[in-house]
Amino acid sequence: MNFLILLVASALGGASNALAGGGTFLVFPALLLAGVLPIQANATASLVLLPGAFASAWVYKDIITGRSLGNSPGFLVKMLSASILGSALGSILLLATPNATFSGLVPWLLLTATAVFTLAPWIRNKATSARHEAGALMLVGQFVISIYGGYFGAGMGVLMIALYLVATKLDVHAASGLRLVCGCVINLLAVAIFAAKGAVDFKIGIPMLLASTFGGYAGALLVKRMNAELARKAVLVYAWILTAWFFVKR
Repeated sequence: MNFLILLVASALGGASNALAGGGTFLVFPALLLAGVLPIQANATASLVLLPGAFASAWVYKDIITGRSLGNSPGFLVKMLSASILGSALGSILLLATPNATFSGLVPWLLLTATAVFTLAPWIRNKATSARHEAGALMLVGQFVISIYGGYFGAGMGVLMIALYLVATKLDVHAASGLRLVCGCVINLLAVAIFAAKGAVDFKIGIPMLLASTFGGYAGALLVKRMNAELARKAVLVYAWILTAWFFVKR
C-alpha cells in the first residue's frame, strides 16, 4: 500500500510541476509518511522530480545558447557557475545535518516554501514593476537561492524568477527559461552528490521516477485543457494543510 501511495504521489507530483509547480509538496511528504528518513526523503524526492525539470527546460532550449538572454555570452556561464557552487554547498550542508535536526526544520521549510508559492503572483508582479540592471545582485542572489535549492528547494523557481525580473531586463518568457535551465543544474548536481554519499533510496526512487515522468507527460497534455491557476490553488490548499499537520505532529 505504501508503494502504491508513493507511485501515485510521484505521478501527481510530476503532473503538478507541469501544471503549476509544487510537486515537492506531494513527493517529499509521501516519502516521510512511508517511513523514509527525512534527509533520504529529501534526496530521493530530488531524484524523482528531476526528469520533469529536464523536460520543461527542453522547451526553453534556446536559452541554453544564450540567444534570448540579451546579455554578454558569458552571462549564462556566470549564472550556471553560481548555481553549481550554491547547489554544492546546499547539498553538503544537508548531508551534514543530522536527521533529527532536519526533521525539526521540515515544518519551517514547508512553511517558507508554501508562503513563497502562495505569494508567487504578487512576487512576480512586484518584481516586474521594480526591475533594473544589477549584475552583482543577480549573481549573489543566484548563489543564495542555489544553496536553498541544494538544501531543500521547494519554491526555488518562484524566487529565481523574481530575482531575474528585478535584476535584469529579461521578459517573463526568458526569465522562466533561465530559471528552468539553472534549476536543472542545481537539481542534477544535488542528486549526484546525494547519490555519491548514499543518501538516495534508488529501490523506491527509480519506480517513483518513472511514475513522475508519466505524470509530467500527462500534466503537459492537460496544460492546454486545464486552468493552471485552478491547479495551483488546489496544490496550495494541500500545501497549507500539510504544513499545519507537520507543525501539529512535532
